[in-house]
Amino acid sequence: MADPEARRSQKKFFREPVRSLGVRVPEIRRLAGAAAKGYRKAKLQFAEILDIADGLWAGGILDERVLAIVIVSKFARQLERSHWTQLDGWVDTLSNWGETDGLCCEILAPLLAKDSSLVKNLRSWTKSSSRWRRRAAAVALVKAARAGELHDAAFDICDRMAEDRDDMVEKAVGWLLKEISRTAPKAVVAYLLDNIERLSRTTIRYACEKLPKAQRNRVMSA
Repeated sequence: MADPEARRSQKKFFREPVRSLGVRVPEIRRLAGAAAKGYRKAKLQFAEILDIADGLWAGGILDERVLAIVIVSKFARQLERSHWTQLDGWVDTLSNWGETDGLCCEILAPLLAKDSSLVKNLRSWTKSSSRWRRRAAAVALVKAARAGELHDAAFDICDRMAEDRDDMVEKAVGWLLKEISRTAPKAVVAYLLDNIERLSRTTIRYACEKLPKAQRNRVMSA
């Protein structure tokens, strides 16, 4: 399935070196669907499926990691808090925003939705030396925030990284605030105005994207 043109195109999306085969995402998703169907037919245990995904992840190839994420996401209902340690190991080896956002949105988010007590584990991530773990601390809450849930936890994570000047983290914090604003715009405006000196302009710009024009102008001119 490798496509040299797709590989060249993929690498344009990342500033850091990326090991890629050049398999297009729709192809990866079709392969994951076929794999999941086969696993169900073979009556594999979820632990066995995670082991397969671990093998894909361990190679450090972008396409294989995306495949691992999509396969596991198809069995997300079987995720339990006992799997957190294994997934935390995946976070340790993140190397770009694509892997980070995929892992957070398709695997960590449903696990956090199932067991919100795990959210507290994200706090320590905000002080990590890894920019990707710090980004993950925010992105893991994006889906919940969009649904109007875990806002207190989301604001807490934003607050812990308000002065982080890594652009990948700034954008993640802004993204998380933007998702909160879909259901709690006044709370986001108040937070932005209270922390206007701590937050970067990048974060503020991202956070304001979904605010009503008057509120957006009020924040951007502060």
